[in-house]
Amino acid sequence: MSAAPIIALMGPTATGKTDVSIELATRLNAEIVNCDSMQVYRRMPVLSQQPTPAQRAAVPHHLFDIVEPTESFSVGQYRSAALEAIRGMQARGRAVLLVGGTGLYLKALTHGLCEAPPGRPEVRQALWQQVEDGGAAALHARLTRVDPRAAKVVHPNDARRVVRAMEVYESTGEPLSNFWERTAGPAVTIRVIGLTRERAELYERINRRVVRMLDDEGVLEEARQVGTLRLSHTAGQVHGLRHVNAYLAGERSRDETMALWQQQVRNYARRQLIWFRAVEGLAWVTISADDAPGRAAERVCEAISRASFPPSAPTSAAWKHLSRV
Repeated sequence: MSAAPIIALMGPTATGKTDVSIELATRLNAEIVNCDSMQVYRRMPVLSQQPTPAQRAAVPHHLFDIVEPTESFSVGQYRSAALEAIRGMQARGRAVLLVGGTGLYLKALTHGLCEAPPGRPEVRQALWQQVEDGGAAALHARLTRVDPRAAKVVHPNDARRVVRAMEVYESTGEPLSNFWERTAGPAVTIRVIGLTRERAELYERINRRVVRMLDDEGVLEEARQVGTLRLSHTAGQVHGLRHVNAYLAGERSRDETMALWQQQVRNYARRQLIWFRAVEGLAWVTISADDAPGRAAERVCEAISRASFPPSAPTSAAWKHLSRV
């Protein structure tokens, strides 16, 4: 008997993926695997908008709350952990439902992973200091000299990937682009559903969610607690944290904090939409304000049944050039 298909429910933040995923997992006899780079971290479940304890009790969830926010967690580590969780579910006869909005995590599963060497913390720290001192564009200019192929793919303002490319070069003496064709596989075949809403409605949901979060003492307490820690670079990028910290320090008013936080999340949602629209074979489901989670899950099931998913992992040129670092 062949294993049940692996379904990924992806899309921009605030579409309602979590609520829909609970309903969908029940219909598919599935367990849920996190595919969000912030929800792997402990100590900030509200800031990262993790599923609630009640939701996690209703359906088995995997790869949430697994890393301290002081620790780095690479895409390679995610891939290994996700594959282990997937194998366990398939052995138990359960379907697999990946849920989240981190395209790079999905890409690591569908395409394998570039076999670049692991990072060196001391090199990475020095490079991040250079970004803080001179900006990502200045470091990108150095990348252009030592690895022009990577520099053409990585945007000058994409500090994280500029740092990663330079880290590989300074650690090995070899350009990152040399490693691109050395892919760790095999890739996993995943049927990808993109959940979305009309742009105006999505932005309004984002705005309302930020208002609720800013009024939530849990968010303020999380910010106070993690503010005492030396966060890893990725964990420190969780939406709202720096704005809430400024608010708690008396540097910004509540209205200023709210406006900046809302804009940050709207910008992120726009980038997510751009990413997922480049995914070959993705089937979109647009839900409306009138669609309850159960009805939205039914529509996703309908999309799964009628969509012509690719027979193997997608290999579009767009995927290859999106965030190869």
